[in-house]
Amino acid sequence: MLAVSHLFETSSDRGVGQTGGVEREPPAPRPFGVSADEAVELCREWMIYLGAVDTVAAQDPARQLCDLYSSRYLAWVDNRRGNLDVDSVADAARLAASDGRQALIFVRGGVRPVAQQRADVLGVAILWYHAVDATLAGRSRPGLAVLASGLRTV
Repeated sequence: MLAVSHLFETSSDRGVGQTGGVEREPPAPRPFGVSADEAVELCREWMIYLGAVDTVAAQDPARQLCDLYSSRYLAWVDNRRGNLDVDSVADAARLAASDGRQALIFVRGGVRPVAQQRADVLGVAILWYHAVDATLAGRSRPGLAVLASGLRTV
């Protein structure tokens, strides 16, 4: 079995998202919405804004496991209009825990109540994004905590 951590190597020397002490700006609105790939980039910008400055978009083969990663987080971007299902929450929690990172799920649509409850129990941060308005909201207790205190990189 392939070790997950080999797929998600980050380097603070890379300088991705580092602002040299300058305050980070939130992502800009996308007046026409976003495609699936653009949604991943938007959510990467949100992670950097929230403090995970080493966040990168996953490339193959890591892209088969998650959409974004940093030294402390694995993130998935669900750009569908439908509701997030509990299976997605459980899968994200399992994979992130196996690698010692926290799971984040960015959703465009809704979240089934059972998925939100499971996310609260498993510590999965669910974050609802709106590309047109460039807004972000917590949809689980861990998601609300992320918005209140940000994401750590160390």
